[in-house]
Amino acid sequence: MRTEDLEPFRNVPFLLWAKDADGVYVWGNQTIDDLAGERVAGKPDSELAWADDAEALRRDDEQVLATGEPIFVHEHVQHSDRGDAVLSVCKWADELDGVPHAFGISFVIDSPS
Repeated sequence: MRTEDLEPFRNVPFLLWAKDADGVYVWGNQTIDDLAGERVAGKPDSELAWADDAEALRRDDEQVLATGEPIFVHEHVQHSDRGDAVLSVCKWADELDGVPHAFGISFVIDSPS
C-alpha cells in the first residue's frame, strides 16, 4: 500500500491513521485532525493536544509493530477537541510505502462533559 492509497478514507466518520516506527504520524484522516485540533501528519503524539497520554499510546504502537498481532483496546486521551475522550481502538502493523507502520482505526465511545 502507498500513502496516497489512504486518501479515499480522508473523510470517513471515524479516526484512521498511520504512524512510522518512530511514532510519527505519516497520515491521518480529517476526523483525527479534528480531534487533535490540527493536522497530525508529521507529528508524534507528544506534540499533539493529547501529549500527556503519548507514552501509553506509544506503547500500544510498539506492541503491534513488535508482535505483528492486532490489538483492540480502549485508549484515553485528554485535551482533545472534545475534552477528555475514551476511544475504542484497533491497531495493527502493515507496510506503507514498503516500510512497517502502525495503523489505527477508532471512534470516540465516551466524552465526559
